[in-house]
Amino acid sequence: MDGQIYYNRGVAFHKKGMFDEAISDYSRSIEINPHDAEAHHNRGVARAGKRDYHGAIEDYNSAIRLNPHFTEAYYNRGVAYSLMGRPEEAIAEFSTALETDPDFIEAYYNRGLEYSRQGEDELAIADFTRALELDPAYVAAYNNRGVLFGRKGMHDEAIGDYSKACEIDPNFIEALFNRGIEFSRAGRLQEAVADYTRALEIDPGNPDILYNRGIALGKMGQSEPAIADYLACLEKNPGSAEAYNNLGVEYSRLNLYDTSLEHYAKAIALNPHFVEAYNNRGVLFNRLGRYDEAIAEFSRAIDIFDQAASEVHDVTKTVSHPPAPAVPEPVKEKHPEDSHVIGEPSPGVRDETPMDPAILELSREIDHAPDDPELYNRRGLEYSRLASYEQAIEDFTRAIEIDSGYIEAYYNRGNEYDRLGRIEEAIADYTRALKINPQYAEACYKRGDEYQKAGLSDKAISEYTKALEINPNYPDALYRRGREFSRIGLSDMAIRDFSRALEARPGYVEVLISRGEEYGRKGLSEKAIADYTSVISHNPSQKETYHKRGMEYEKSGKVDEAIADFTGALERDPLWADAYLQRAHAYWLAGKYEESVQDSTKACEIDHENAEAFLQRGMSQSAMDNSSEAIADFTRAIEVDPRCHEAYFRRGQAYSNSGRSEEAVGDFASAIHLNENVRETYIARAAEFGQSGRNGEAISDLTRAIELSPDDDSTYLARGLLYDRQGMVDEAIADFSRAIEINPGNEMAYNNRGNAYAARGLFNEAISDFSRAIERNPRNATSFYNRGIEYGENGMLDQAIADLSEAITLRPDLGEAYYNRGVAFHKKGMLDEAIRDYERALEFQADNEKAYNNRGNAYAGLGLYDEAIADFSRAIEINPGNPTAYYNRGIEYGRKGLIDQAMEDFSRAIEIKPDLAEAYYNRGVAYQRVERLKEAIADYTRTIDLAPGNEKAWNNRGNAHAGLGMYNEAISDFTRAIEINPENPTAYYNRGIEFGKKGLSDEAIADFSRAVELKPDLAEARYNMGNIYYNRNQCEEAIREFDRALSIQRGYARAYLNKALACEKLSRIPEARSAYEGFLRYARQESKELVDFVSQRLRDL
Repeated sequence: MDGQIYYNRGVAFHKKGMFDEAISDYSRSIEINPHDAEAHHNRGVARAGKRDYHGAIEDYNSAIRLNPHFTEAYYNRGVAYSLMGRPEEAIAEFSTALETDPDFIEAYYNRGLEYSRQGEDELAIADFTRALELDPAYVAAYNNRGVLFGRKGMHDEAIGDYSKACEIDPNFIEALFNRGIEFSRAGRLQEAVADYTRALEIDPGNPDILYNRGIALGKMGQSEPAIADYLACLEKNPGSAEAYNNLGVEYSRLNLYDTSLEHYAKAIALNPHFVEAYNNRGVLFNRLGRYDEAIAEFSRAIDIFDQAASEVHDVTKTVSHPPAPAVPEPVKEKHPEDSHVIGEPSPGVRDETPMDPAILELSREIDHAPDDPELYNRRGLEYSRLASYEQAIEDFTRAIEIDSGYIEAYYNRGNEYDRLGRIEEAIADYTRALKINPQYAEACYKRGDEYQKAGLSDKAISEYTKALEINPNYPDALYRRGREFSRIGLSDMAIRDFSRALEARPGYVEVLISRGEEYGRKGLSEKAIADYTSVISHNPSQKETYHKRGMEYEKSGKVDEAIADFTGALERDPLWADAYLQRAHAYWLAGKYEESVQDSTKACEIDHENAEAFLQRGMSQSAMDNSSEAIADFTRAIEVDPRCHEAYFRRGQAYSNSGRSEEAVGDFASAIHLNENVRETYIARAAEFGQSGRNGEAISDLTRAIELSPDDDSTYLARGLLYDRQGMVDEAIADFSRAIEINPGNEMAYNNRGNAYAARGLFNEAISDFSRAIERNPRNATSFYNRGIEYGENGMLDQAIADLSEAITLRPDLGEAYYNRGVAFHKKGMLDEAIRDYERALEFQADNEKAYNNRGNAYAGLGLYDEAIADFSRAIEINPGNPTAYYNRGIEYGRKGLIDQAMEDFSRAIEIKPDLAEAYYNRGVAYQRVERLKEAIADYTRTIDLAPGNEKAWNNRGNAHAGLGMYNEAISDFTRAIEINPENPTAYYNRGIEFGKKGLSDEAIADFSRAVELKPDLAEARYNMGNIYYNRNQCEEAIREFDRALSIQRGYARAYLNKALACEKLSRIPEARSAYEGFLRYARQESKELVDFVSQRLRDL
């Protein structure tokens, strides 16, 4: 038969993990074909699967003899050597495999592992790195290289490798665990805890991960969750001496010294050579003043350490423990003060034995058997039943005298001492009972009760713990220990005990109540409600449970359910003032203020000195806007309890709402004096300061509020607004940024920061923030409006119009949006649209002078001067101190030729704003138009003083100087205008005129030429050049320029005339005649004398 068939079936068996069957088939295949290297190799792999590494190596050897280049055989032989603990041979095999296949990833990885075990870290890192170059997604290589980096103290590199492994495989638990260790070593404890927690989600209950998370939590000072982790670790690994030691450390931090000592003892019992446990116990003995015991512990630790140091170790093993507390300096012994513990009231000693049948019967039996301790014990119990505690103690004492080992008598006498409040004697009896039977759980429990009554929580917890070690399902011990944990603030541990007690005794009412209270303190209202509901199902008549459940319903926002429960409590006790008060508060939360007033009034009637009831009624009156009644109630609350800071706070709010700012500030100050740690009071006073302009004090109060609640975004937002109001833009931006860090969804913070960036001129940042605000709330009209303003101010008018339109859609009454959209339309030259928006803005803001002013400008742009003047006049009526409106009206008066009115408005604008250069300039223009050239020159000069770069002022003053025959001054002014703007054709033209007047014809021609270069359609420049050429008898050049002027301005009469004269000089009579005729055609504006002259010339020709 063909051996291939056996081989193939062997492969199939192999893939299913059926190694025996696979080996059998590979062997049969080899018998048929002994030179099949693959069959030898695969049989070796199957034998390795059965941990027969020697047999596997024999097969790999055969495969290699048959095929010396069989890479996988070398590799697998290396794996077998590795599993046999022969690292040098394994390394050699992996190296040979790599010689035949330099890209064999697994060979690099496994050789790296062997190098690592040999301590050859650099070689190992190199192999893992090469494996990663070949396969960048090889998570195991990242993990193991991370281990080596950590070993070398390269923590950042280690964390980087673990992080990469976690990115590739988020559920790679080893990388999470190892990264947690590195984070812990680097002091990044929160990140360490996060990694351990994630690892526990993947592998719940892993004792190593629980242990390490406990270490990190302990370093963070979070003793309670650390203890929970160590306890969970011990549930999985009860033999962990390290976990017991660390529990001792954490209990010691919580001042639970007895419990701490017990756990150190357990650690030492598990590992008698545990140096850290001896040291830690010595530190604790020192702290407790038990110096001899401390010295003994430190001596034992030193002996073990010295013994360990003298031994030769091949490998150093590092164990992670929490650092042992430093040895404290010796402290003086404290002498306790005398304390008096008040127990239950004693009923007194009766003179006669109660005539109880059971006692009479037992007494008769004692008469017959006076040395039977059981009879005395039984009669003692009967006396106890009748509350005859002294007689009971006498009987239990007699039973002990007869039988000193009678454990029940000690226990029962301890109970009687307990009832009489004789704690030390009770403890002594329970202790004697435990000496007789150390497994007497009830005695441990009762001794714990006595320590609890003495206020010794540490010792009480220790005793309850001992009782639970004897009987892990002792519900009463779990309940009492849970209460003690709760009393010292270890909430999670308390809940853990209460839950275990309920597992042991379902329906344990007291435990349900206690766990419900603990859940409530932790804010777990739903769980608290569930516990109280269970109690009510067992005992519907218990008013307190209805009250407690009502409180939790209220805390969780279920006000109707809270009201129902408070009502249930009142049905069971109609005179319970606190239930009325709490229902009043619930009604207040529900907005049912009249009902709240009624209930708080009832509470006041039941208890006239109940400050909380007056306070609540005041709050309800305030909500109904009954300020006077509210203030009266708050005042009464203060009279009853002068230290009720909330009453001052609430009265301050009522004063504020009544406009009585000074009284409000005074009450807020009183509230702060009584309690400096209430954030809301500082915020309220800051608001009051802000409204009265006392921004510095407001900022100070908000700063204090931030110190009290650093993660409240609204306070940063409020302070940022105040900073902005103070012009402290950088501080405002910082506060808005912090608000965003805390609450990335705070659209107002983005909007306000956008405004601050805009004030700084940071356009991109401002637009980005407004856009983010809009992303978070697409119906935020304010942010659309602000972004529209910013777009408009930066010339992006289409975007501005789109945003302002959206703002108007969202808020049709937003007058400012209409106004600013009008501005944008105005800038785009869409004057009709601008006018409509200004009109709409004025419907919402009838006194918006800017809207009138801008509409006036728009009317002016459409040539509607009367409408423009009316709008400017209305703006002036609204604000007679508005220089812009006077200035604009002056412009329109000038356009209508009402020069006197124009000059009057410009003068008024100058009176209001003496540095308004434009007003001086335009008044100068008006003066010039009525030939008041000296006044014009004075105004242009003032314009130039205020705005030296105003080329028009220089040009116009040049014209005025020219009008007065001051040619040199005129030329100087035109030259300055040209210097300011070398592209100004008018200034060149005007200077050319003045050069011509001075006979500087070349300079004149140069200026006219430059003017027509800049403005080719400037016919006057061509005409004047023609005149200069004519006067210089250069008639051809003159005719050329006149023709150019006429080509630009066909009806230029003077150009026809002067051309005709030039043609006559050249005897070009037909052209002269034609030119004279052209003059006459367009001479409508010319004088009669000139027309008659030309007519005569035509006749003469």
